[in-house]
Amino acid sequence: MPDEASQPTADAAPIPAPRGPWSFLGAAMAGGLRGWGLQLLAGWLCFHVLTSALWAAHLKALAGWSALPSYWGELITVRDLWDLAVNGGLKDRWTGPWVPLAALGTLAWFLWAGWKVQARAAGVPARLGAWLWGFVDALFLAALPLALLGSAIFWVLSALAGTGIQGLGWLDWVGGVLVRLAFVSVFFLQAWLCRLDRAGAPGWNLGGARALGRHLRGSFLRLWTHPVQWTALVAGGVVVRTGLPFLVLLLGWRMGGGTPLRVWSLLGLQALAVVANAWLIGWFLRVTALFWRNDSAVEAVIMDLEAQASGK
Repeated sequence: MPDEASQPTADAAPIPAPRGPWSFLGAAMAGGLRGWGLQLLAGWLCFHVLTSALWAAHLKALAGWSALPSYWGELITVRDLWDLAVNGGLKDRWTGPWVPLAALGTLAWFLWAGWKVQARAAGVPARLGAWLWGFVDALFLAALPLALLGSAIFWVLSALAGTGIQGLGWLDWVGGVLVRLAFVSVFFLQAWLCRLDRAGAPGWNLGGARALGRHLRGSFLRLWTHPVQWTALVAGGVVVRTGLPFLVLLLGWRMGGGTPLRVWSLLGLQALAVVANAWLIGWFLRVTALFWRNDSAVEAVIMDLEAQASGK
């Protein structure tokens, strides 16, 4: 009979097992509408609404009036947009300090709130140093793989567009935009994993180059050893976050202007789309945090076993 002391008890913590990010989709649903989760939504909403409102007010001040209620919904071609950007004189007009200050301030608020949301979900302190160094690590780890992968994808899209088939030309244009947005998401995902690892093991840098190498290797593998699951999450998130504002814009285009009520209704729908996108970003942050917490626990068990084996 085995010794009773060797039997697992009901209070013993379960041994963590390797799990992919898909395992945490349901658990990450909670927490998006309280505390820093609400600040995340508010920061993203202010980044979009406040900067757009200030820019619109600036254009109205230049023209002396606004045609938005009367002419919203009329067809504007790509050539019209080009003429407005190049020949409309807007690029030579200084917007004043308020638009860039509002953009930088609200974006910093959104990014910091996202870090607080993620740190809370992972159970680590939200240190400023880990937040900043995570982006440096991501530049080192993700720049070259993304550049090589992007070059291959864009070469294929360009070759397809060069056939002269109209549908493939649209694929090159729309697909190229989505791929670029996906690469930005992958870069941020790598930065999230790096900053979590730095915040979760604040003493790792005391071990010198070996500990730094283990940190970079672990952060890199957490992303690239789950290519299917991370790709599905990134691609799906990009499509949804891009599609929601586009659907609202398409609805407004068909609805037209004519009255301030229609314009304000469109703005309300756009605000809802922005808030929904912010919630999706917060959900993705929590999925990443829960995945990292489990994976770091697995890594800690492996390190303990290695230490025990080396001590024998």
